[in-house]
Amino acid sequence: MRKWGYHQMKIDKYSAILGNTVGFHDMSTLTSNRPVASLPFGGKYRLIDFPLSSLANAGVRSVFGIFQQDNISSVFDHIRSGREWGLNTLLSHYYLGIYNTRVESSTVGKEYYQQLLTYLKRSGSNQTVSLNCDVLVNIDLTQVFHLHNTTKSPITVVYKKLPKKDISEVNAILDIDETDHVLSHKLFDKKAEQEYYNMSTDIFVVDTQWLIERLEEEAQKEHPEKLRYVLRDLAAESGAFAYEYTGYLANIHSVETYYQANIDMLDLHKFYSLFSPNQKIHTKVKNEEPTYYAPGCEVNTSQFASGSIVEGKVVRSVVSRNVQIHKDSLVKESIVFPRVVIGEGAQVEYAIIDKGAEVADGVVIRGTAENPVVIKKGEKVTEDILS
Repeated sequence: MRKWGYHQMKIDKYSAILGNTVGFHDMSTLTSNRPVASLPFGGKYRLIDFPLSSLANAGVRSVFGIFQQDNISSVFDHIRSGREWGLNTLLSHYYLGIYNTRVESSTVGKEYYQQLLTYLKRSGSNQTVSLNCDVLVNIDLTQVFHLHNTTKSPITVVYKKLPKKDISEVNAILDIDETDHVLSHKLFDKKAEQEYYNMSTDIFVVDTQWLIERLEEEAQKEHPEKLRYVLRDLAAESGAFAYEYTGYLANIHSVETYYQANIDMLDLHKFYSLFSPNQKIHTKVKNEEPTYYAPGCEVNTSQFASGSIVEGKVVRSVVSRNVQIHKDSLVKESIVFPRVVIGEGAQVEYAIIDKGAEVADGVVIRGTAENPVVIKKGEKVTEDILS
């Protein structure tokens, strides 16, 4: 008689660290009262939905979010229950670490690593994945975990080959050998000559125990650095395995790149490259009426969320929830945040209109693709703005 053994497949446990951005970005007034993580994207999503969905889709249920003190409430509001990302089922743990260091500073106070190390030690995880909200990807992390487990290196980094124009000076460029291991890294220099570079996405998979030891060393220093700088250095020092991501990536580091990433979603190829059918993006569900398209309105190549009323003309634009676009108005090549009102006969081109702003009847706002006009949250625009 055959004896059944109790040999169980060991299931690796993963924990995650989610940061806001990989560097300090000039986002005009868009981030005056919200972190980059909470910026709307594609009408009904926010940037934070993408890393959270990548984690949920890979079965990672424990997330430690590191955010700045200043404007955290919009993150809390958005992820309150965590239900949509599967964070309140199974193991569901969403912890928020909050630090006070200035955004543009590369060093952190003592509490930063105290919180992080406490989380990692309690997680009991085998591996930890670290990622941010400003490098927009939809990545199948299970593949990265799998490859990480087959390599000898305690750390794996995800990179993408990108043209010079898509990289900013806060991004790290990797020198990778022919066996896919990292030799060194440096910050991007925009005076550099090459056309294409291996840009780090700053997504890392790290053996948790090894990471704890390295971070304890960092925490002892007089001026400990933020996690992303430490991970970049560790990846180079320990010859990290380099995993190439080949899907859509938007590197959001300025008003222009944020604007362009939204407009990219009107391109079917790019849209399906990000919203791939087998890698669902989850977001907070709002039960609202569908958008109403009044007789006489005209809509071309645009995206709408729910609850809006469209009486005017909308061309190549991305429109969020509960927006009113009155008759004879034109919205073209623009990103419109929730609860915006576009007055009768108004014209808005190449602009980003922040939440709750109102454009008065007949007013003209016109920017350019390289320099879209940003209208502040709640602002009432009564005079023309031409850039």
